[in-house]
Order: sequence, then C-alpha cells, then structure tokens
Amino acid sequence: MAIDIIVESMYGRTRLAVMEDGRLREMYTEQAGSEKLVGNIYMGRVENVLPGMQAAFVNIGLDKNAFLYAGDLKPGPDCGFADTSVNAAQIPIQKLVKNGQEIMVQVTKEPGGAKGPRVSTHITLPGRAVVLMPTVEYVGVSRRIDEEERERLRERMTALKPEGMGAIVRTAGADATDDDLRAEIEQLSEKWREISLRARHTSAPKLIHVDETLIRRAVRDIMLKSDNARMLIEDERCYQEALAAANECAPGLSSRIERYTGKRPLFLLYDVATQAEKALMRRVWLKSGGFLVIDHAEAMTVIDVNTGKFVGSSGLEDTVARLNLEAVGEIVNQLRLRDVGGIIVIDFIDMVSQENRERVVAALKEALSHDRAKNNVVGFTGLGMLEMTRKKVFHSLRGQLTRPCRECRGEGWEYTPDVIARRALMAVRDRDCDFEEKPLLIRASGEVVRALGDIGVSRNAPVYVMEANNVRGYDISQIQDDAPKGARRLKPYREDVR
Repeated sequence: MAIDIIVESMYGRTRLAVMEDGRLREMYTEQAGSEKLVGNIYMGRVENVLPGMQAAFVNIGLDKNAFLYAGDLKPGPDCGFADTSVNAAQIPIQKLVKNGQEIMVQVTKEPGGAKGPRVSTHITLPGRAVVLMPTVEYVGVSRRIDEEERERLRERMTALKPEGMGAIVRTAGADATDDDLRAEIEQLSEKWREISLRARHTSAPKLIHVDETLIRRAVRDIMLKSDNARMLIEDERCYQEALAAANECAPGLSSRIERYTGKRPLFLLYDVATQAEKALMRRVWLKSGGFLVIDHAEAMTVIDVNTGKFVGSSGLEDTVARLNLEAVGEIVNQLRLRDVGGIIVIDFIDMVSQENRERVVAALKEALSHDRAKNNVVGFTGLGMLEMTRKKVFHSLRGQLTRPCRECRGEGWEYTPDVIARRALMAVRDRDCDFEEKPLLIRASGEVVRALGDIGVSRNAPVYVMEANNVRGYDISQIQDDAPKGARRLKPYREDVR
C-alpha cells in the first residue's frame, strides 16, 4: 500500500493529508496563531476545586480554564499528598490541590464547544523510540509489538530509564539498540531538565513548553512506522523543517521527503477537497449498493448500516453477513478520516448466527489494528448494537472544516417560512407600542415574503415587503412615505378568511 503524505502551506495555514493508494485517510490543519494545544506544558493556577466532581479548574492563560480530573493528578509533595502508591482518583480532590496553588500541567485533550482543554500532571515527552514520563515510575511497551519481544524490551527499559522516572517503548523502538535507547532517554531527560528549570522561574499562568509542529509529528508518528511512506511538500520552509525532523529521528527518512515543484497544487492533484467534502456527508455509499448513515451526537457517534440497493444472491443471513463485513472496512476508514472519538455505537444489520457476529467483531478489530488512535471494541449489546471507543485527542474533520449553523445553532433544523413570517408580524406589532405608526419595510427571503402576502397585516400604517435572500430570518426598518423600488404593500389581515 502506497502512502503519500502531502503538505500545503499558504496564507498562514498548514494542511497535511495522508493518502493511501490515492484515497484520503487522514487530514490535519494547523493555523498560525491557533496551533494545537495537546502536548503543550503550562504552569497553571488552580482557580476552583470541585469536590462534588472530583475535579478542579486550572487557569493556564487561555480563554477557558482547563479541566483537571483527580485521576490525572500525581499524588505527592507537589500536590499535598505523600503516598504515591495510592490511586489519586480515590483521594478527595481537596486533599490534592488547593485554590491558588500553582501546578505544572500538560494538555491531553483539545478544547471543544463550551469545554476548555483537559490537562494532567502526568507529563509525557515523546521521542522517536521512547516516551519519557518524568513524573511517574512506570515501564510500558507498545501493544503493537508481540508479547515475547515486549517482555524483553520491558526488562531492557527498566535497566536503562532514569531512577524515579518512567518510560514507554514505542513501536519504532522494537529494533533500537541499547545505545540508541540510552541516547534518546538522555536527550528527553535534558529536555525535562530545561522544562523544570523554566517552571521554577515562571509565574502561572504561563506556557513553558510547546509540543512538536504538525510536520514534525507526521515525520515522527507516520513516516517512522511506514517503510513505504513518502512526504511531498510544496513550501520550502516546511520542506526544510521536515528534513530537519527526519535527520533528528532517523537520517534515512530524508530520502523519502520530496520538494514538489509541479504547477498543479498538490491538494488539487490528489483531489483532497472533494474527498474531504464527501467525508462530511451523513450518508456514505458502499460498493455493493448498501450505505452507512453517520450521526454525530453530543454523547456519542451512531453509525447505521443499511442494505440499500444490495439484495445478495443467496440466503438472507449470508447477504446480511457479507454486507456487514463490507461495512466494517468503510466504517474504520470513516472513523480515521473524520477523526471520530469517544463512544461509537454501530447498528449492524441483524444477524442470527453467533458465528457471523464473531466474524464481524474479528474483522473490525483487524481493521482497527492499522488505526494509530487508541481504540477498544466492547462487543455486541443485548439490543444487537456494537459498542466501541476511540480516543479523541485533536479536532475532528467536522471541527476543522465546519461550524454550527447560525440559524439553527447546530441543531440541524430551521424555522418554516410561515413561522418566520408570523414572527415578523409580531415584531411589527411590537413596533407600534410607541403609538407612532409609521411605514415599515420587511426584508426577507422570497419564501417568507410569499408567506407574509398570504397572511396580511393588521395595521393602519402601511407595511411593505421586499425580497432579500441575503437576510437571515427577517429585517424590519422604518421608511419614509415612499416605498423603495421593488417593494410591495401587504394586504390587510382578514379574520373571516382565516
């Protein structure tokens, strides 16, 4: 499978798309002045401790305070609790932090909607092969490495890591030598010493460490894990940044980073915009003729599998099983592309056979094994729904490209023309409360204007209407005796014809 990572940077915005065999799989955007927050480290000040929620709000210098759950706190002297073996979630939050206390936190989840970012006192510093955890004493190994090798790496890392710190061996560290691991640990430890020094000489709230840029993360997290991945970059500055990141991670990577000099823009060449727009649609068609319906709710994402035009050629059970198995691949593609996180419920077409259910679950787990995001397949519920979770860290594709509708406030509905017309007439009545009846002009869409004409107006002074399709809802203004060109007067409202 050919993997192309294409990068476009212009007008203060960097866009990165991951293409697999020409199909868009992932897309990320980084805007100058509004870069991602995940991974950044701050000196924060505790603003409000909430015992009823086992949480605290921390001021890190942003518009919204960050959310700190008790389970994300490190019990210890810095938090006012000495026993490091106790799970912090079991300790009353007021014993861990106090109002006004300054603590070092790292952003683990981007802000979204009305919520601020989520933070933790468990600091992680990712490298090429190792993730250093300077605040906890723990050794872990990537689950993508087989069990036997994991145990060996765990023993090696236990001997190599600094005393009192923890470390996780990443997938790229499976083939690393002890010297490679030791050198990277020392590099990350030096970075931690610099961060700690800045923290001691900084007053909260203050940003003290910025995580890697979008391009550097792509080199580190995607190219290192894929031997056949190449990066194409239009911008010279981004190209040099990618080369520098490659030389720091693994010098051999630089041969797979190319400066694109073609006349046609990369995103146009790969048809990224069209594919991204399709990924925002509610309905996704399958090759067989079936389709998915994807609904994003506040608490979860719900995916419904439908037969559509697919009728099969054998029995019902076989037809349903085949369609569900086909749907699995597209569901995982959509989860990656849309960067869906949180609780996900999939309503597969009902299968009688337990064996077929197990086949669908196995296929889903296999497809998800290629997903870089952490996920967990729970299984089928008593109602026949499949439950799973996927870790959400960054903004989804919807969050990058869209905003809630200003008319319906993101609810997905709008008032009918008749309702808007009647609200406009009520507003006209309110205008007459000052006992100064003067000519008024209502500007609205053609549909609303026609609805106003059907209803009429109960008023002595004239009311004129004019089509204006650029107006949201309606607009009422006072005019002189002469109506503007194109306006027409509303007829009187008649009770006898209602």
